[in-house]
Amino acid sequence: MTHASDATKAWVSAIPKKNADGNVIHWDLRYSYTLGDYSHIFEKRARIDTPSKAPGSYTRAELLALLDIDHWDDMFNNKYHGNVEVTAPVETTDASFDVSTLSES
Repeated sequence: MTHASDATKAWVSAIPKKNADGNVIHWDLRYSYTLGDYSHIFEKRARIDTPSKAPGSYTRAELLALLDIDHWDDMFNNKYHGNVEVTAPVETTDASFDVSTLSES
């Protein structure tokens, strides 16, 4: 199992740009991955080479096919690993430290 396969994936937005006939010439797509407290939104402008459909004629599956999900899965795995799984060094603050206890030289 990968992090991407465990993540919740959801549409953020799909904004069409249309030609004079009302057919989509490109989509601005945003798709999110969320796993635990970590979330990332991927974006893509998908150009439609042969505009022939109005926005409402598309299905979510068709829009999903315009995305490079395999690549985004890989990117999410890398981002998740880099942001969540790396253990941060332990740092402490000693507010009671007394500088007067140090030697002068």
